Amino acid sequence: MTSGIAILEFFFWSIEKSFNYLKEYFFPTLELPEAILDVIEQEAHDFIWSMHRSDEPDMVDYQEATKYLYKQKYAEYFSQ
Repeated sequence: MTSGIAILEFFFWSIEKSFNYLKEYFFPTLELPEAILDVIEQEAHDFIWSMHRSDEPDMVDYQEATKYLYKQKYAEYFSQ
């Protein structure tokens, strides 16, 4: 009984994975150009270091700022 459930789970997982691969192949996710990514990283770096002048910032702060700026620039770049 449990082996049948495991086989079904694997079967459905493989179908989902195949669908995602095909979707990405035919409709690739749009990516920002490298120049804009460099600007995002520099802006995040400058923002985080301006907040933490005396002590060293956490990597989480940098990742959050980068994620926020990436979403903002992505919407700005692809809404045109």
